Amino acid sequence: MAMETRIRLMGIQNKLDECHVGKAPLEVGPSYVRFLCALTVKYSTRRLGGGGVAVPLQPAAPHGGGGIRQFTMTMQSDVRPVDDPFVFLDRDAARRVVWAAMVAALPGLDRYDLSDGNWETPRPDAAVAAWIHGLARASYLGRGKRVGHYRVVVFVEVEVELVFSEPKALVADVVAAGGGAGKPCGICLDDLDADGLTTPVRLPCGHAFHGQCIAGWLLEGRTCPMCRRDLSRLVLAPSCYQQYGAPRISQLAQLGWTFISSV
Repeated sequence: MAMETRIRLMGIQNKLDECHVGKAPLEVGPSYVRFLCALTVKYSTRRLGGGGVAVPLQPAAPHGGGGIRQFTMTMQSDVRPVDDPFVFLDRDAARRVVWAAMVAALPGLDRYDLSDGNWETPRPDAAVAAWIHGLARASYLGRGKRVGHYRVVVFVEVEVELVFSEPKALVADVVAAGGGAGKPCGICLDDLDADGLTTPVRLPCGHAFHGQCIAGWLLEGRTCPMCRRDLSRLVLAPSCYQQYGAPRISQLAQLGWTFISSV
């Protein structure tokens, strides 16, 4: 995929609702987790020959062109009830509860790719679950194996950066090389079909390479490594944030998010 998603947890703060701090008996429930989220979205591009650096999309020009580089929105989630507080004694189970509460109760957040591999920082559910687990375990050991109920409010600051990769886009767009049997990759010199799994790609100039080899090369250069033909005109990066395929401000606003500011 030419579009990469990088997610960072910029801040987190947990607190117990003052009226329900885990000392209630089991029958007085339920527990709940409520999220307040500040979401900042940034847009950038990895250019051909740019050394892999993500260059931010510039603010819109006065008379058109460009696009919003960054905006911040906030939302308070609905309460996610937890009927059985003993789930908090299992750290992994508590983490699943917290993650489900955050994603399900903040509609629109799941429109970004929240896969584990996209997080550059620990996910917020790990810290929140560890905190609640500690509270529940202390109550269990100190109150005769009674857990009680917890009503938790969590404020998180999440930053999502959408990065369009010109090298990946170019490799995805070029025609797959045919008849590469026995021919070497122009970069690593291994046979193009050595493993039988990866599909070689052929540039418009006719030279063929392993996809991962030429993608890595294009992070540092903008020409074919064999003939030096300029490849920069073969890919067009987004010029405004609407072209990144992410939810628009108006769409998130319809889901309940409040627009704060843009840069």
